[in-house]
Amino acid sequence: MAEKSSPKSPSAIRARRWSAPSPSPVRPYRFALRIIGIPAVAVAGVLIYSGLRDHFVLPECDSERAKHTLSDILNQLKIAPVRYEPIKTVSSSKEQIVCSAVLPLPDGGNVAVDYSFYWEGNKANMKYSISRKPAQSSAISSPHAAAYRSRPPSASGC
Repeated sequence: MAEKSSPKSPSAIRARRWSAPSPSPVRPYRFALRIIGIPAVAVAGVLIYSGLRDHFVLPECDSERAKHTLSDILNQLKIAPVRYEPIKTVSSSKEQIVCSAVLPLPDGGNVAVDYSFYWEGNKANMKYSISRKPAQSSAISSPHAAAYRSRPPSASGC
């Protein structure tokens, strides 16, 4: 008699007619949140990374960041090259990137720029040297004129 059912015991299982579960009103919002939220988080992550990348990685020689910095320096010196190419990477490491460029000027001359990016503490710095080469006239660049200029003065026959 110890097995008597008490009034608090679970009631007998009753057979019910099957019906589709009613969708909860929260599910469409979760789906929309996933459709919009996941790409938004991904885009935000890319933007944050690209903004922080400048604090962890030195710029490449031909990157927009390096060209912008070089342009600012040349503008301060009142030098305006026709284009910012070709730029060559001389050496590259995590601590320093060394670059070299010979940029054409509107007057036909060139400006030779050697520059490097390096870390100083947590900040990326740049050091550079610039030399301007004037346009060469056609008389100086001819082979005959160059040979004449290379002769010693005593051999000129004077």
